[in-house]
Parts: sequence; C-alpha cells; structure tokens
Amino acid sequence: MDYFYSEDAILVEQPFGSFYIAVIPASQLVEIAYSLPATYGELELDGVQRGLNKKRVESIARFCKTENALFPNSIILAANILEDGSAIASELAWTVLDGKLNVPTEVRAASIVDGQHRIEGLKLALAEGLDDFDLVCSIYFDLPAPRQAEVFATINFNQQKVDKSLAYQLFGYDLDSSDPKYWAPDTLAISLTRILNNNDSSPFKNHVSYGTSKKYLSFTSEKEEKAYREDPWKISTSTMVEGISKLISSNATVDRYELHKKRVIKRDRSVLRENKRRASEPWRDLYLSYCDAQLYDIVEKYFKAVEGVLWAGSGLPILRKTIGIQALFDLLKVVAEVEKGAPDFSVDEFSHILEKVDLNDVGNLETNYSGSGRSLIKQLLVDACFPGH
Repeated sequence: MDYFYSEDAILVEQPFGSFYIAVIPASQLVEIAYSLPATYGELELDGVQRGLNKKRVESIARFCKTENALFPNSIILAANILEDGSAIASELAWTVLDGKLNVPTEVRAASIVDGQHRIEGLKLALAEGLDDFDLVCSIYFDLPAPRQAEVFATINFNQQKVDKSLAYQLFGYDLDSSDPKYWAPDTLAISLTRILNNNDSSPFKNHVSYGTSKKYLSFTSEKEEKAYREDPWKISTSTMVEGISKLISSNATVDRYELHKKRVIKRDRSVLRENKRRASEPWRDLYLSYCDAQLYDIVEKYFKAVEGVLWAGSGLPILRKTIGIQALFDLLKVVAEVEKGAPDFSVDEFSHILEKVDLNDVGNLETNYSGSGRSLIKQLLVDACFPGH
C-alpha cells in the first residue's frame, strides 16, 4: 500500500500514557495536522489551545528562513481524531506496524496539542519558498480533547521557564569564536555587558548577574571588595542587554533574523543599512560602522556619571534596581536625542546634565517595581534634566 507518509517510529512509555516519536517533514505535517483553539461556547471551553498570535506566527516564519533555524523540541500531536472531534475511519487511521508510523492519506487527522505557532509559522514560510526540513513529533493515539488540554496545560504551565538572563548567556557562548562584524545588535549587547561586568573602570564591575550563582568575583583592591561586600547589589544580564540593544535597534529580533537570512554570500551587519533608521535608535550608525568601542565608551561614561551623581545619594536604592536601570537607559536615549547624538560626551558633560536631578525627589518617589514604575522614574529624570521636553 502507498502511504502519504511512512517512517520509523520509537515507542515511549510513561505514566500518563504511551506515545511514539517520529520525524515528519514540515511540508507533510502542515497538510495532516490542525489546531483546535480554545473558545467559549455553550458554557464550556471547547478546544485545546490559546488563539493564534499573528505577530508570533510571522516572527516564526521569518526565523524559519534564517540559516540558524532550528526546532529541537517536539511537536505534540493527537492522531486519529478529525477536526469535528470524531474518530477517523479505520482505513484512513494512522497506525504503527513493525516499528513504522504509517499515515494513509493527507486527511487532517492529527490535532496539534502543542506547537501550533511553529506549524503556522512553517506553513507561512513554506508558502514563501522555504526549503523543506524535518520536525520531531511526539504522537499520541486517540487522545480526546480534554486529555489533549491536560497535556497542553501540563507542558505550558507546570514547568519552570528558563531564566532570561541565563538564556542570554547561553545564546552568547560563541562570542569568543565568531567574527564581531556578523553580530546582531543583541549579540553585541551581550559582549558589551560582559565587558562592563569585568572592566576595572566600569561602575557595573561584578554587579551583573548571570542567571546562575557566580563562582568567583575579581577585585583589584581591598577597598573595592569591602564596598561590594557591604552592598552586593546585582542587575540582571537581560536588563543590561535590552538597555544596550535599544540604543542601536528598535527591534533587535527583526534585525537578527534579517542578518541571518540565508544568502549566497554571507553578509555582515552592514546589510542592515537597507532598513530605515528610526529616531529611537540614537547610536545605530555606530553599530553599522563597527564602532563598538565607541558605543561601549558612551555607556560606561554615562553610568560613571550616574554613579558619581545619582547612585551616591538618597535615590540610590531604586536607581540600582531593574526599573531604575531601565529608566536610566531611557534617559540616555533622550540625552542622545536632545544633544544630537553626543557621541563624544565626557563623564563631566554627562554629570552636568544629571546634576539637575533632585535626589530627594527620586528618594521620595512612591512607585511599584513594574513597567509603570519605570515610566514614573523616567519621566521624573527627563523633566529634571530637560524641562519641557
């Protein structure tokens, strides 16, 4: 018999139930799988998954077309159930015989339990000319919708997410072996963050958290070590990376996808010159011109001024927390806008601007530690430094 798809499958037995692992080409999977988005109707919740997020689908489609496209996690399917919830006719049913998964026809008989955005993103990318590639699938047989929902909820809500700071570090492991001219904005930001954490002259030395416990700290003097022991504040890698990235890119993810697109000839970061420059990217030209050291100098000098003027007073505690650092990066973008770039600003020049801030106002600010708190701090700083802006 000729099957629409037939390949080896591996049986996996677990307490919840047995399933098979098989490799299915994306072009075939999009033909035989469907999703049941959860919707309210007749006082009960029908379907399995949350509705599709169009932006996420488009983002995945762009990622699929890059040279770094990868989907190591399995797509989870419930086979032999039609879109109306009924069981498929036996002659059209998926089977496993002698270690082979057999799919008779392209009839949609596999509900996507987990992975609907990946499938829709792949479908969009395939329609736009993506070369086919394999996907790992975990396949349950005859799993009714309530049990599908149970699997989906268990996977998505009962497992702890990877810390974002640790993810940045994992993403940046190849910094030492790759050519900087190919770095996307957030990759460059990872590199600069590492330098800020290690340089003796940096106000962030030994103060950037890596998502895991730090094995050692580097102190150049007993005074420096004493100061740290008395006030061992930390800021996350993700906060630093995002703050630096936004100085050179309004959308670092899109820039990364564009930079890593498959091309006959590999292109460096200058290819991003073709994208329209935005006012919210004050130092993008430095990035595109490979002036990484100059960008580092701007960030270090600015925060050395912050250290001398703002961190030394009553406003210190909140301005060294996540929302404070975020607001300070926001202020730096405003400085660039008002001062027309200010690429050669000295510590003294940055300090002159920051001295307009009343530390008592910062210390007395009543705010929470969410996005609204960040906005309040930013507005206070901007109003003080640039009245009427």
